[in-house]
Amino acid sequence: MVAKSVTSILIAMLLYGVVYAQRGSLKVIAEVPVQIGVGYEGQLTKRLSIEISAGIMTPPNSSIAVDILGALGTDEDITLMIEDAFQFGAVGTLGCNYNFKRNYVGGFLQLISLHAGDAPSELIENYFSTSIDGYPAKTRNNTSTEKYLSLSSTLLQAGVLYGRRFPFKNQRLELDTEIGVSANIGSQSKLTSGIRNLSALSEEVDAELSGYYSRYAYVPSISLALVYKLSKTK
Repeated sequence: MVAKSVTSILIAMLLYGVVYAQRGSLKVIAEVPVQIGVGYEGQLTKRLSIEISAGIMTPPNSSIAVDILGALGTDEDITLMIEDAFQFGAVGTLGCNYNFKRNYVGGFLQLISLHAGDAPSELIENYFSTSIDGYPAKTRNNTSTEKYLSLSSTLLQAGVLYGRRFPFKNQRLELDTEIGVSANIGSQSKLTSGIRNLSALSEEVDAELSGYYSRYAYVPSISLALVYKLSKTK
């Protein structure tokens, strides 16, 4: 539900920016520790611009993000539980910036959809004091055991940033640098098994991880963006 809502907002923001922007720019973005992506910024007024981007989270960014969670106090078992899910994620961002001279400040929403990574069943069982074998089998007479389960998470982050623009001699090109920080404002996690129906346990996992994400998912970031302006600066 969260992912669909933010996706709809992203599409609406993109259409609005393309239609009503006085000027537009395309960006190639390297944001540590979140994503490598591409974006579009539309200048609505002299001071106000909106931005939308899409990217992917892969190592080493994903490893840095997990390390940050651990450093902020996340339980070691939780870190081990989620680290494989963080190995790859799709990232969508929308933001609004206030521009002054070559500087800008802004706020943004960021949706990080993490793929289903392996979570050791023994770790899940120990942490939640349960047995995977006690959950209904998906097929009759299934007595198999499963060493790994699949865990995915979707995080909604809200953040603020400060940026500065460095124009090139070519009037269509510039380099944007940013520092920012985001905090988790919502999440949804799902635990699945190939041989067991874990819907009840998945709800417990979701509730537990939501608490950890809300307390510890603060993500500082540094970004570089190569910008191509679709029209020359007047």
